[in-house]
Amino acid sequence: CPKDRFALAEDGEPGLNYLCSGLRQFFAHAERPLKQVIERRKRGLSPEAIMTELRAESLVRWRGVGRNDPCPCGSGRKAKHCCWAQRP
Repeated sequence: CPKDRFALAEDGEPGLNYLCSGLRQFFAHAERPLKQVIERRKRGLSPEAIMTELRAESLVRWRGVGRNDPCPCGSGRKAKHCCWAQRP
């Protein structure tokens, strides 16, 4: 990512922030889990309860997934090249 991620807007106003492709990819990958955590916090669940729920969902999601199957995160990549090392 470039050191200075600010550009000029079309009207010449400084301070238009943009994300490099790496950060864009990270946020696209992390958006769904982060929204799930936010929703559960709004429901009043404790962080421990949220993590317990997310672990249980992750176990179900990974059930029957092999290394060469599509990753259950939805990236479209093979599991072994995506989230295989982080599986529960």
